[in-house]
Amino acid sequence: MQTRSTTHPPSILLAILSIMGILAIFSCGMFLLLRDALAIAQPALIPNTAASAGDDILLSGGLFLCVALLLPALYYSLRRLSGKPIPTVTIRPIRVWQAIVILALWLSAILLGSMLETSLNAGWLVTTLLYLSAIALPVLTLAWIGLGGLPLGSRQRLWSTFGVGMLAGPGLAAMLEFLIYLGFVVLSLLLLAAHPEWMAALNQIKAQLSSSMDLDTILMVIAPYLMNPLVILLTVGVMSGLVPLIEELVKPIPVWLMAGRLHSPAQGFALGALSGAGFALVEGLVAASSVGEGWGALAVARAGGSLMHILTTGLMGWGIASAWKERRILRLLGLYGLSVLIHSAWNALTVMIVFGSLHVFLAGNQPDGLGVILGIAGAVMLVILSALTLIALLLVNRKLRPPGRPCAAPTRSAG
Repeated sequence: MQTRSTTHPPSILLAILSIMGILAIFSCGMFLLLRDALAIAQPALIPNTAASAGDDILLSGGLFLCVALLLPALYYSLRRLSGKPIPTVTIRPIRVWQAIVILALWLSAILLGSMLETSLNAGWLVTTLLYLSAIALPVLTLAWIGLGGLPLGSRQRLWSTFGVGMLAGPGLAAMLEFLIYLGFVVLSLLLLAAHPEWMAALNQIKAQLSSSMDLDTILMVIAPYLMNPLVILLTVGVMSGLVPLIEELVKPIPVWLMAGRLHSPAQGFALGALSGAGFALVEGLVAASSVGEGWGALAVARAGGSLMHILTTGLMGWGIASAWKERRILRLLGLYGLSVLIHSAWNALTVMIVFGSLHVFLAGNQPDGLGVILGIAGAVMLVILSALTLIALLLVNRKLRPPGRPCAAPTRSAG
């Protein structure tokens, strides 16, 4: 067994990143909990917070889960720096009965969470645990399907890839997408300066919103503007064009960083899928906590989104490893294009469902065939796309799995 160097720069950087991430995320979670506790105990001090306390508690639970999942990356980085060996890991392929059990647990968490919210008014701890299970179990299962039987490397590499996928992937994507949205804000201000008459309509909207913060009222005021063809075109262009182009580049950031140390395209796919799982978990936790009592329905939708992220990031990892190890640049470009295409289709169908729902909402009590058709057609096509994505994940895993070594026993490695 080889000894490890105690001055391993990647491990030093990973330890620093893990510590910073743990401290920052834990602090945010504690701040939300303490603020909500104060708002509930003294509503007059923070009048607008008590109503959203449930959402913040769910988000706090998600943040604490992320902290727990970052601890192994820190542990193995410190173990590496101390010169101790780190065992390699191979995850056995998931069996049908295991997938069925996890599926049953997931559905139970969603159903029980919905029942407790509407009838029993369960305590925040039970609701939060059910919420975390509803978001995390699909990510666990789909990552298991993608990773099963593939070479991963050391446990440090596994947990560090997942941790960086949770921290750096969403962080970089959010920053780049913020710049895009900032550009649209600047463009909007320039258009307002060029068309002063638009300010009257904007002031009218502000006046209507200031009189009521009810969600239905807000939607009734802004929905007609959202249904403007130019707004729809811009939304589709951003969500199905710019966002997939950006996210499919940054989601596999751990694979980009370790490209020179990858052993095979199969390992690139496995680590890419793992990074995508980290990204999907964070996105799901944030999105589901923001809708309050409707998190159960969104958890079902987020399962499909997690599947999409795991597959596309795995494909990118496959392409990165192929380009680095085999000089197959065209494969990388092709897989990047395929990942963007899958992501774009997913987002386009989601936008289709949203605008269909808005169309129905604006119709009120009047029948609205167009909105219903858009919503139903988008949902059906999204289910079909999810099924095809799951099949693709299974096929790619089977294609890249080393022959005759699907369930290799873990060994100890110096690297």
